[in-house]
Amino acid sequence: MTRLRVRYPAPPFLMVGFEGKSVTPALSAWLRDGTASGVILFTRNLEDPRQVKELCREIRAAAGRGRPAPLIAIDQEGGRVTRLKDPAFTQFPPARSYSILGGRAEEAAAAAGAALAGELSAVGIDINFAPVLDVDSNPVNPVIGDRSLSGDPEEVARIGIAFVRGTLSRNVLPVGKHFPGHGHTETDSHKVLPVVRSPRRTLHARDIHPFERAIRAGIPALMTAHVVYPALDPDYPATLSRKILTGLLRGRLRFRGAVFSDALEMKAISLHYGVGDAAVLAFRAGCDAVIVSRGETEQAEAAEALARWAGRAGSSREAASRSRRRMDRIRRVLSHPAGRRTSLRSVGKKGHRALAQLLLERWENSGRTSSDDKSCSIGER
Repeated sequence: MTRLRVRYPAPPFLMVGFEGKSVTPALSAWLRDGTASGVILFTRNLEDPRQVKELCREIRAAAGRGRPAPLIAIDQEGGRVTRLKDPAFTQFPPARSYSILGGRAEEAAAAAGAALAGELSAVGIDINFAPVLDVDSNPVNPVIGDRSLSGDPEEVARIGIAFVRGTLSRNVLPVGKHFPGHGHTETDSHKVLPVVRSPRRTLHARDIHPFERAIRAGIPALMTAHVVYPALDPDYPATLSRKILTGLLRGRLRFRGAVFSDALEMKAISLHYGVGDAAVLAFRAGCDAVIVSRGETEQAEAAEALARWAGRAGSSREAASRSRRRMDRIRRVLSHPAGRRTSLRSVGKKGHRALAQLLLERWENSGRTSSDDKSCSIGER
């Protein structure tokens, strides 16, 4: 990981991943000089609750005094996308399991969101990249499946909003994904660039509907999809599309929260644009934070490109400053006065395990199990 000196007044928010279970010298340098403002954790970084809590403490300490504490994020959806796998943590089944409870689905989703967030807060994690607001509308989709809350757009919206409410109740940031919808793809954006050729009217009624409802309900942050929607923008995937992120999301849908890119090293982006150019395109399109979750070469490429872009006078600097202000608002939402973080006793609480067991039993009795998962590798990064 190359060390850079940040020479621009409002550095774009770059979130990075790293290898190993403790802060590396390279990551420490990036946090200290402000090149990286956030860290995303994966199973490769994590063991038991005490190790995770100490790691989060190390990450924040690395930034030093005088800099905002780095934001720490994770994908803890439940089911196959579960990074905290140690048995001390409550292991929830896939998000689809909430809908099996029928009239109690929203209650269960809110409780699960609160339970997951409480355990994240206890070990020092600020952000959960969940819920998945994609509608499970394509049976051959290789990457969403039971990560989706439902195949019905309105049910996805209702259950997703409840999950968001539960997450916020524990002072953890929920991030809905993957705008404007990854549920109808036939390929996996980790490997190729998917294209969804549905007409605009269908996209709004099916894919965009849960996001629009969540925005009206006050969801504070969204993550983008590395998917091309020709009806919305024939030239760029959503992550890099100004028509989608600024025109549709900020304009028509009036979203005022923070926008995170999905990981830019994913093949959907890196094979077509390169990580450095993609990072700049993402900010130009309307992202407020970009993620490069692994690959020191790719991370350095993104950081260098963003440094050059944000250092230019005019619209580039203004856009970088605007995004930084949005991320500063996120920091204020997540500020933890004394006693606001839950304690380690929240990890694996009896009530959390009882809820997870209830959902698992209903899930298994429904005939859907983890064997239905299309891409278990998603949970192993």
